[in-house]
Amino acid sequence: MPTIQSSYAATHAAAVEGMVANSEPAVIVSRLVETAAGIGFGKIAQRGTADNQIKVSSASPKYLGITVLDPTQTGATPDLYPQGATAAVMTKGVIWVQATVAVAAGDPVYFVPATGAFTNVSSGNQAIANAVFDSSTSGAGLAKVRLG
Repeated sequence: MPTIQSSYAATHAAAVEGMVANSEPAVIVSRLVETAAGIGFGKIAQRGTADNQIKVSSASPKYLGITVLDPTQTGATPDLYPQGATAAVMTKGVIWVQATVAVAAGDPVYFVPATGAFTNVSSGNQAIANAVFDSSTSGAGLAKVRLG
């Protein structure tokens, strides 16, 4: 029988994209994934073509929320919601995302419409209403975002 895992890390990662950051009340809605390639965890979810659908960010986004990590996703793409899957989307609460630049707690949250990348830079980007970074980074890295 082959060895499956021969070593272990001393600790687990403190956070991953899409992880709910704490246990305070949050609003998480369910939506069907429209995008053919699926949508990853901790990513911008924009309203889809039909009611109750979401798709990845595009040049003209209609922001809905941020996708929540689902550790039960299996199959060929366990790190995203595949097309047709029911995705959890946070519209209010605190969630971990990948910031593309250094951010400070209290900074407003913006995203690049064409890519969905999270930033605190306003120029050419779309603001997420009532959202702030809830932790700081010294460069690109994981940061908490407080929605609502």
